[in-house]
Amino acid sequence: MAHRFVSQAEQRLDKAIAGQTSLSRKRARTLIGRGGVRVDGTVRDKPFAVVPKGAIVEVRAVAQPKGRPDLPERYRDPWLLAIDKPAGLPTQATRQGGRTHVYGMLAASERYVGLHHRLDTPASGLLLLTLSKQANANIAQGFREGWIHRSYLAVVLGDPGATGAWSTPVDGKTARTRFTRLSSKDGMSVIRCTLETGRTHQVRRHAADAGHPLLGDRRHGGAAGRAWPRLALHAALLELDHPVTEEPLRITAPVPADLSELVEQAGGGGEAGKL
Repeated sequence: MAHRFVSQAEQRLDKAIAGQTSLSRKRARTLIGRGGVRVDGTVRDKPFAVVPKGAIVEVRAVAQPKGRPDLPERYRDPWLLAIDKPAGLPTQATRQGGRTHVYGMLAASERYVGLHHRLDTPASGLLLLTLSKQANANIAQGFREGWIHRSYLAVVLGDPGATGAWSTPVDGKTARTRFTRLSSKDGMSVIRCTLETGRTHQVRRHAADAGHPLLGDRRHGGAAGRAWPRLALHAALLELDHPVTEEPLRITAPVPADLSELVEQAGGGGEAGKL
């Protein structure tokens, strides 16, 4: 598949392609994001880039990059999208640049995508995004005021107790994490953590400060950081009222294979289902 045309007006790149070829705007954005579009001989990788009138646009099919991570969808409707992020994939562009990230992947394939919260790169689990600007204000308010409830599954060193709360300030700001122990075995515990605030690395820092660092946490976990190949933190549950329909939503993500063995070692086989 190849297309070559002269832009008839100054307009967005994805709109120009959809208007002068048989491709949809969604397909155009995908090809743009993969580097398959040139304008006057230069690769353009942003769907919203403005194409001057008279510019020569070339569109070619580009193979899906090998090793590109999957983003399983756990919920989708016209306003919202919840994806299950794999461990090791950044939520958005990093300072170092040059890495594939969730926002970039979705922006290349969706008509619109809004990012309202983040998940640590070494963590896995649910990210909630908006697909319509109509949902933005309510979702932003929900994260800001805490009525979008987020629960995490974590494996920590030792036994923090049956239930409790950690409230050590993070970066000088109020922070509170509630936890419930789901199982304990072989010097490890599986816990459910619920955030009342959303500070950077909140669960990881609170757990480490309490003397029960997360296994696999190479930044805050000390020796526990070398006990498992990845961070033992998974965003397993989102609960909220739909920002448009007001329907109660409960969205879950199963524990991934690269973490389930550790959960079982800590006595928590099947515990994710209790979240």
